Amino acid sequence: MKNNKTLKMYIKTILYKLICVLVGFLNSILINRSLGVALRGEYTSITNWASLIQLFLNLGIGTIYPSIKRENNEEAKSIISTLLYMVGIMYLVLIIILFPFLSTKVRYIAILSYLLTLENIILFVAIVEDVSKKNFINIITSILHTVVLFIIYYSFKRNLDMIILAVFLDHILLSLLLVANYKITIFDRGKINKSLLKSISYQSFPAMLMNMLMYLNYHADILFLSSMTKNSVQVGLYGTAVSLGNMLWIIPDAFKDILYNRSTKRDNPKEIKIAILINIVICIFVIIGFIFLGKWFLITMYGEEYLNSYGIALIIFIGTIPMILYKLIHPIYIANGKTSVVVILLLIAVITNILGNIILIPQFEGIGAALSSVISYSICGIAFYLRFVKDYNKKRGKLNE
Repeated sequence: MKNNKTLKMYIKTILYKLICVLVGFLNSILINRSLGVALRGEYTSITNWASLIQLFLNLGIGTIYPSIKRENNEEAKSIISTLLYMVGIMYLVLIIILFPFLSTKVRYIAILSYLLTLENIILFVAIVEDVSKKNFINIITSILHTVVLFIIYYSFKRNLDMIILAVFLDHILLSLLLVANYKITIFDRGKINKSLLKSISYQSFPAMLMNMLMYLNYHADILFLSSMTKNSVQVGLYGTAVSLGNMLWIIPDAFKDILYNRSTKRDNPKEIKIAILINIVICIFVIIGFIFLGKWFLITMYGEEYLNSYGIALIIFIGTIPMILYKLIHPIYIANGKTSVVVILLLIAVITNILGNIILIPQFEGIGAALSSVISYSICGIAFYLRFVKDYNKKRGKLNE
C-alpha cells in the first residue's frame, strides 16, 4: 500500500512537471519572439540578477522548513509564517526608501528580488505540506501567465517593460494563492524567541550560502557573460540555451520535490539511487533527440536569429547528466540539517565555475561559459555521489542490499 502511494505521488508530480515543460516552453517562445535576441539579453540579465539577490534576502528561511518541521511539527507553519511577514515588511520599507535613487533596470531587479524572496519561502512550505496541491496551483498561474504573454506578443512587441510587468504579476498571483490555500497567514511575534532564532540562524545561514552557491553553480555563466562581454545578443542567445536546459531539469526537479517531502520523514537512500538511474536514462534520450533535431527546433520555434544558440544548448544539455546526482542527493542532507556538507561541496564547484568563466569567456564567449559550467557540474555531481555512497554505506550497509 505504501509503495503504491509513493508511485502515485511520483506519477502525479512528473505529470505536473511535464505540463510545466509545455507551458514553460510556450512561454519561452512568446518571450523570445516578442523581445528579439538583444532585448532577450536584457531580460535574462534582469531575471538572473534578481534570482541571485533574492537568495541572499530570503536568508535561507524556506530551505530549512523541513528541519523546522521535524523539530517543531505543530508550530512549524506558524513559525515560518511569522518569519515570512517580518522579512516581507522589512524589505518593503527598504525598497520604498531606495526606490527614487535607482535606475529603471535596478528598480526592476529590486522589485523582482523582493517578490522572489517571499515566493521562495512560501514555496518550501507548500512543497513540504502538500506537493500535489502546490503543483495544481502552479499550473493555473502558469497558464494565466501564458495568456498574458499572448496578449503582449500580439499587442506590445519589442516591449521589455510589458514582459517584466507580466513576470511581476505571475509571481504575485502564485504567492497569494499559495498563502491562501496553505493558510500561511499567522503573524505571532510570541512564536519567535532568542533561543529559536539562534537555532534557526545556525541552520538558515549555511542554507542561504548553500542556495547562493547552488545558483552560482547554475548561473554564474550568465552573470559573468553579461558583465564581461556587455553584449546583449550573446547574453540573449545564451539565455535561450539555458532556458532549454532548464526544461530538461523538469523531471529531475519533480523527483527532487518528492525526495524533499519524503526526507522530512525518514532517510531514503535506495529510493534516491533508483531516481538517479531513471533520470539519467531520460536525459540521455532527450540529448540524442536534440543532437538530430535541435537546429530545426530552434528555427521553427524561436526564429532563425536564435540558431546560434544550438551549440551552447547542446553543451549545457550534456552538463545536465552529472548535476542529476547533486539535485537528487542533496535533499537528504538538508532534511538532516547537514547543510555544511552541501555548502562545502558546492563551494568547490562554484570556484571551479568562476575560474572557468574568467579563463574561457574572453576567448570563446557563450561557448566558453557553457564549457565552464559543464566542468563545474561534473565536479559537483561526482563529489556529491561519492560522499553519499560513503555516508550511507557506512550508516546502512551497502546501498544495493
